[in-house]
Amino acid sequence: METENNSKGVGNREDKPKKSQRKRHGARNQHRHKHFVKWIANKFPNELKMAKEVMNEEGDSTLPLHHILDVAGGKGELSARMTLCHKLRVQMVDPRQADIYDCFQKHVFRSLPKKWQQKIDSQDPSQIQSVIERRFKQHVKFFPSDGGVNNDGSSILSNKNDGSNGVIEELQSDKELLEAVKNCTLIIGMHADGATEAIVEIALHYRKPFIVVPCCVFPNLFRHRLVPMIDDNGKECGGDEAKMVPVRNHEQFCRYLAMKDSHFVVEELPFEGRNIGIWWDGKHKDQDPI
Repeated sequence: METENNSKGVGNREDKPKKSQRKRHGARNQHRHKHFVKWIANKFPNELKMAKEVMNEEGDSTLPLHHILDVAGGKGELSARMTLCHKLRVQMVDPRQADIYDCFQKHVFRSLPKKWQQKIDSQDPSQIQSVIERRFKQHVKFFPSDGGVNNDGSSILSNKNDGSNGVIEELQSDKELLEAVKNCTLIIGMHADGATEAIVEIALHYRKPFIVVPCCVFPNLFRHRLVPMIDDNGKECGGDEAKMVPVRNHEQFCRYLAMKDSHFVVEELPFEGRNIGIWWDGKHKDQDPI
């Protein structure tokens, strides 16, 4: 289900399940990355095609010039799936060193079809490691974040919590990350915490397609975030009655991000938990001349 953003009522579709319908957190989220990658492949086929390694009839491979950028990728399950299952060149940004091979074996392998498992079992582990080394790269650092909070939610000393667009300057001061952004075809932020808004700002600035799935809000650290108040009828207070309130919950955060450009799309993604995605194809934005 998707809706073109009109900045009204974003995120209100998240009806809470009855207690009897709820599942254990681990059980309901164990296939989250699997379903998310499938959704990405359907929504951004051209972006993935430009980042895919191509094999010729002789078995020789040609690496693409571009890649997918996975921000705050954590243990690396999303990157592992894209790298090994979809043959994509991926760069991941996260301050914690990830072991993609180990993550693949523990979290991805068991969810693959049996014929894939048998094929992988027949290969020398060094072959898989070689593929990872060829297609995957990690930037072991924090992604730019505005508001005094790191990608993992830890507080940092910052004077950029007033809504200023300091993330662009921060990115431009890091040549390695700047190149990673410029050469990517898609920026992904699955529960990227403190980096979520920065992904949106950077994607807009460099016209990069993106998908973010907001999770944590950190209202006390991102105090510049404001959204119009919602009235008793579920509509934004408009005209002279317009009132802005601080972003303090998930629904408000999704609405805040969606308000940044009218071309953004808000969509409920096919997995449980925090599953509201805000995405953009990078083609048109509000600042474009008519």
